[in-house]
Amino acid sequence: MIIYGGSSKDLGTRKLQGAKCPNCEATDIHAHAVVNYGTLFFIPLFPTNKKYSSICGNCDQVLTKKQMPQQMKDKLALEKHHFKSPLYLYAGVVIIALLIGFGIYTSRNNDALMAENIKHLEANDVIVFKEKSKEYSFAKVHQVRNDTIIVNYGLYTYEGGYSAPSESEFNSKKATVTDFYTEDLSFYLQSEIDSLYGNGDLVKIYK
Repeated sequence: MIIYGGSSKDLGTRKLQGAKCPNCEATDIHAHAVVNYGTLFFIPLFPTNKKYSSICGNCDQVLTKKQMPQQMKDKLALEKHHFKSPLYLYAGVVIIALLIGFGIYTSRNNDALMAENIKHLEANDVIVFKEKSKEYSFAKVHQVRNDTIIVNYGLYTYEGGYSAPSESEFNSKKATVTDFYTEDLSFYLQSEIDSLYGNGDLVKIYK
């Protein structure tokens, strides 16, 4: 369950030099700012907006930005840059960016390892083929002769997932079956294996 919400952070006050209170004309006017931010699992994601108000030190009148006279808004505009959102309010964005970066890095490493395994198949390696969107078949490498890969096809398929089973899932299933592979031999040329991988029909190699 995703828990999304929001909160706010008080950014403090600053004196508005030269501003006059429209109620008592005192010049002891301070601007106050609050920043709102979104949260995900109670972790700050990013700031959404800032709200400003003015406080008169003489008559205690509080005005929102919309209620301020133009002269006060002009003085506020000069002070806005002092009301900076704390960096920790961007923590969620940073975490998400790091997770995406890690995912891309891991994916590239996995792709590189897969490409290497495709070029160096060995006896007893298991090749995983994608048959349909949720169905996968298997073949065990019996022998490799130059550019020819000789295999025993599996007699069973894996169903029920959008991705191929992990090697541990495969081994658990295989352990329950005594005749998992056919005794008949079939073969592929290395170029055919490369083509199947390039087309997305060959998705994993269990070493």
